[in-house]
Amino acid sequence: MTEERLNLYDADGRVVGAKPRREAKASGLAVGAVNALVVDRRRHVLLQRRPRGKDNGERWDKSVGGHVSAGEEFDQTLVREAGEELFDDPRSPRIRLAASAEEFASRLRSADLAHEVVMRRVAFQKGLRDVRAGPGGAMRNVLYHVAIYAGRTDVPVASFRPQPAEVDELAYFAAEAVDRMLLDGRLAPNMAFLWLTQAHALLSGG
Repeated sequence: MTEERLNLYDADGRVVGAKPRREAKASGLAVGAVNALVVDRRRHVLLQRRPRGKDNGERWDKSVGGHVSAGEEFDQTLVREAGEELFDDPRSPRIRLAASAEEFASRLRSADLAHEVVMRRVAFQKGLRDVRAGPGGAMRNVLYHVAIYAGRTDVPVASFRPQPAEVDELAYFAAEAVDRMLLDGRLAPNMAFLWLTQAHALLSGG
């Protein structure tokens, strides 16, 4: 099977090439990623548990995440990854991405949140040094430029179809439970970063 190719970026976020996934992550140049946190009406956070044998395996991770493939823009990646990881369909019509805070608010008023996930981009972080726990206890460092998204849904857990190769389990957690998971070391390192930097705005509806 041909290995996925990823965009490579310079320090300013410009695409400077593409390489197969493993080469890209070991290149010393930044690769692109998307991270999303989604909450329901109770402000409980949707998290996924990574499969054993994957990076950060058996830890709880963000709602949606993934790498920017060669030729993709960050928003395209977010829609594809959300469709794949939540509904096992990269073109799922149940994923709605708003281009602005105003459009996000408008979509929330009209969306059927029992069936759809509505998201918007809230931040962009360049030059993040990500620490990953690899299979067998290995530690990996990768340089990332990361687009961060916040979202809303009321889709019941049983109505998601998580991608089997990438997601072992999906569950909603109250903020206090996520705090405990952070202190207990049960969160993936990049999920810990997201929680510490994005949770206040996410939970307050900002």
